[in-house]
Amino acid sequence: MLRRVILALALLAPGAVAAADLPDRPVRIIVPFTPGGTSDIVARLLAEAATPHLPRGAVVENRGGAGGNIGLAEAARGAADGTTLVQCAFGPCGANPALYANPGYDLLRDFAPVILTGAVRNVMTVRRDLPAANVQEFIALARRERLTFASSGVGASNHLGPELLRSLTGIEMTHVPYRGSGPAITDIVAGRVDVFFDNLPSILPHIRGGSVRAMAAVSEARIPELPDLPTFGEQGVQGMAIDSWFGFMAPSRTPPAAIAALNAAFARALENPAVRSRMAELGAAPLGGSPEQMGVHVRAEVARWEEVVRRQGIRAE
Repeated sequence: MLRRVILALALLAPGAVAAADLPDRPVRIIVPFTPGGTSDIVARLLAEAATPHLPRGAVVENRGGAGGNIGLAEAARGAADGTTLVQCAFGPCGANPALYANPGYDLLRDFAPVILTGAVRNVMTVRRDLPAANVQEFIALARRERLTFASSGVGASNHLGPELLRSLTGIEMTHVPYRGSGPAITDIVAGRVDVFFDNLPSILPHIRGGSVRAMAAVSEARIPELPDLPTFGEQGVQGMAIDSWFGFMAPSRTPPAAIAALNAAFARALENPAVRSRMAELGAAPLGGSPEQMGVHVRAEVARWEEVVRRQGIRAE
């Protein structure tokens, strides 16, 4: 109800709610990754679209390093008045609390959720000549042979996805970490690794070009861009839905009125047709919702990946 009231007021008087509850300074959005990735692009897109609904707009700063931990730690020390946000994502706000003994922040203590902004679907791909046509044949092959899986680094969704599959099926695979998705894609295209779970936008051209084979959608439902590709659930493996999600959080001491104003401003940005069109081009599904909904999601992600990390004995290197 509160969110509906806030949005109704914002529609009647653009920027009025935010102007009343936020300082007269730009909102600083810390993206804990280097520029150019989907998370960074979406953060910049939303910063621009939300600017008319904020007192002094929003600016994006990249603070990459340590799997996102550097940016999160800096944001935790930021001004808790509605002018500091951090771009949360699967790694720093889902897996890292379990992967790192001391990431430099306590996610659930140091941050307050603002809004989920989007999610990118993931796909399991294999080298094109792998002798398995579906997930069940892949599992059978992995029980006969020691297969390799690539990732863009320890703790990334394309690392923990295969680890989750291992934990659910009991198969063994050898992890081959790379510094980013690009080198991993190069090697699966060349046949030097067997498996790669990747975000749809970066792997889709290679699937369509036939240089890798898609084996399963890593989601609850089929992916519109690959409507003939069955999910893991459809192929007999439940619990293998993983989205590379992102959203904004603020320092935990930020006043609730400021968080409500920020939620309203970015909710309006997500409703912008130009924003939705650009996100579709990126393969990102717009989300939204209340701060409370984001809080439920983040807590569930932390608990889920803590269990996988513990069970598989994974540690950040």
